[in-house]
Amino acid sequence: MTLRRTIYIPFLLFMVLLGCSKKEHQDFNKATVYIDKTSGQFRLIRKGEPFYIKGGATSRANLNSLREAGGNTARIYDTVNLKEVLNEAHALGLAVVVDIPLPTFKSSANFYEDGEYFDLARMNIEQTVRLHRDHPALLYWNLGNELYYPYFYKNTNFFERFNELISLIKGIDPNHPVSTTTIGANKLRVLSIHRKSPQLDFISFNSFGTLSQFSSKLKPISSIWTGPHVTSEWGVNGYWETGLTAWGAPVEETSTKKAELIEERYHSYIAEIKKENSFGSFVFYWGYKDEATPTWFSLFGKNGERTESVLRLENIWKETSTLYPGPVVNYLILEGKGAMDNIILPGNQLVEAEIVLPEVKEDYSYNWEVRYESWNELLISRASQIDFFLSNNRVKFLTPIEEGPYRLFVTIGNNSDYIATANIPFYVLNPTNGE
Repeated sequence: MTLRRTIYIPFLLFMVLLGCSKKEHQDFNKATVYIDKTSGQFRLIRKGEPFYIKGGATSRANLNSLREAGGNTARIYDTVNLKEVLNEAHALGLAVVVDIPLPTFKSSANFYEDGEYFDLARMNIEQTVRLHRDHPALLYWNLGNELYYPYFYKNTNFFERFNELISLIKGIDPNHPVSTTTIGANKLRVLSIHRKSPQLDFISFNSFGTLSQFSSKLKPISSIWTGPHVTSEWGVNGYWETGLTAWGAPVEETSTKKAELIEERYHSYIAEIKKENSFGSFVFYWGYKDEATPTWFSLFGKNGERTESVLRLENIWKETSTLYPGPVVNYLILEGKGAMDNIILPGNQLVEAEIVLPEVKEDYSYNWEVRYESWNELLISRASQIDFFLSNNRVKFLTPIEEGPYRLFVTIGNNSDYIATANIPFYVLNPTNGE
C-alpha cells in the first residue's frame, strides 16, 4: 500500500493527460521527419527540407497567434484533445512537438518500479502513438518533461523502463524522432542520457537564466557528446533565478525589461548555438500562464493582449523591424521604495504607488490589483478586495488587514493591442501588542 500511495496522485494526473485523445483513425499520408548528418553538422529534415524550429511552448488556444507572429512550431505539453490540436496546427501550417507526460524520477521513482502502473502507462502511450503517428503536423515526440533523469550510476529500473518506452514509440512510429527534456546543461545528466538511453534521437534542454552558460557548461564533454539538441524552453530568468525579498518573494522584471532580455538572448545565445547542432527553440510561454505570478512567463495578457516581447519575437522570426506601439514602463515603486527595499507595511494603512514611465500619455489606461503571493503554499492565490484611488500613473490604496505577503500589480494599456505590466511585492505586518 505504501508504494501505491506514493505514486497514486502523479500517476492519475499522468493518465488523465495521456489518455484523453479520441479513438478515431485518421488517414493521412505519412509525414516523415528524420535527422541528417552532413560534414559533421546535424539537421532536422521535414518534408524533404531542413527544418529549423521557431517555436513557442503553448496550447491550442494560442496556435493562430503563433503563426501570425512567424512561428512555425508549437510545443504541446499533453495529449488532451490531441487530434483537434494537430488538425488545427496543420490547417495553420504549423508543426507540433507532442509531449508524452511521465512522472519524474525525483518525485515518483516508484512509478518505474511498479509493473502494474507502468504496464497501464505503456498501453496508453502505445494507443496515443498509433493514433497520431501519421499526422502531417507531428514533428517529434518528447518523452517526459524534466524527468530528473537519474545519473548513470544509480541502481534503478528507470533506465530499462524508460528505454522500453523509447523502443515502443520508435517501433510503432519510425518516421518521427523521439527526445526527452532535461533542465539546463547538466553535463553529468547529459552523459547519463547519452550512455543509458542512446536510442534517443536527440536531447532537449529547458534553460532560462543559465542560457548564457549553455555552451561553456557542455564544453568539457564535447569529446564524448556533441549531439543534436533543441532548446525546449527559454525566456526571462525564472523565479528561482532572481533576487528575493527578506520573506522569499521573487522580484519580477517589468514587461519592458523582459522584451529587451528576450531579444538579447535570442541574438546572443539561441542564434549562436544553431552552429552547435541546435534544431531550434521554443520560447516560454506563448500565452497566459499563472506560474509564480500571472505575468512572470506570460507573453500575453489574460484576455489575449500582447506584451512587447511578442512583437520583438515577430520581428526576429519574420526579419522585420515593426515599431512597438504599446506602453513602455521603467519601474514600479511603493511608498517611494523598490522591490529589493523589503517593503513592510502595517495593515489598513493608506499608501501610494507609482509606475514610473518614460512619458505619461493621455491614452494610457491603468488597471491596479493586489494579490496574495501565489508562491506561498499557506495562502490561496487570489485577488484581494481593495479600493484604489487613481491619479494617472499614481495610485493610493488601503493595505489589507490580514498579515502576510502580497504583491501589487499594474497593467497599462493604450489604443493598441499591446499592454505593459509590472508588479512589486510587499508584506503586511500588524503590531502584536495592539499599539
